Amino acid sequence: MPVYFVSHGGPNLLDDTEYPPNGAIASGLRAIGDEIKALSPRGMVVVSGHWEAGASSLQVSGIRAEPLIYDFYGFPALYYKQQFPHTVDPQLSQRVAELFKAQNVPIDTVARGLDHGAWVVLKKAGLANAPFPIIQLSLYKNESMDMHVQLGETLAELKKEGIVVVGSGMAVHNLRDLFGSRSTSLRSYVEPFDKQIEQAVLGPSSERKNGVLQLKQSKLLRQAHPTLEHLMPLHVAVGAAGDQSKATKMLEAYQVSMSWSCYRFD
Repeated sequence: MPVYFVSHGGPNLLDDTEYPPNGAIASGLRAIGDEIKALSPRGMVVVSGHWEAGASSLQVSGIRAEPLIYDFYGFPALYYKQQFPHTVDPQLSQRVAELFKAQNVPIDTVARGLDHGAWVVLKKAGLANAPFPIIQLSLYKNESMDMHVQLGETLAELKKEGIVVVGSGMAVHNLRDLFGSRSTSLRSYVEPFDKQIEQAVLGPSSERKNGVLQLKQSKLLRQAHPTLEHLMPLHVAVGAAGDQSKATKMLEAYQVSMSWSCYRFD
């Protein structure tokens, strides 16, 4: 199975006026969803920038169905009524936990609904009522790119078991610049940092891991990501994909201080 990195945005992604179905972002995400459905996976594990566990420990959901998490603030009431019908799989949750325990990584299985970093983008991609279970794995509560690549490497075994791994973050994510100014012009760091990611990801696969780890040296890093939790899912995806996979850029779009770039690794 392939691995995906998707950029997820906020709940207003579901607004068909703001993000029309024939627009680049909506159509790009829908193409990813259609592709995943065509694969007929046995399940999906999503890692979102909105769930961090311990500095060196993890949590995995899916032991039972739980309500969605509406972890966003100040949006119109309609977004807090959105639903994302899906199933979970306790056995898949246990399988994920087993993989990390085998690496001596502490991990707890917990009852937790999907956060908006998972369900909003999957809904826009057309994966509501998907014919496969969807569970979520946390990030570490740290900014170690190395540890998050290793997290992905531990998940790599699932690809051979029919499981799609999805890292959900944002290629560029600076909310301060998005909401802190009336200017809607594209910020100067957005496209250059996005191209640094692109160069790392689309270059020789044997150099991809080192390429994304070197992003920590970028002079643009803290402009593009004042905090790194929305970048870490990319590192998870690269780790899960491995150094023999082919990378494809599935979507490229920019908004003010955000990049919506999405990738497939297969």
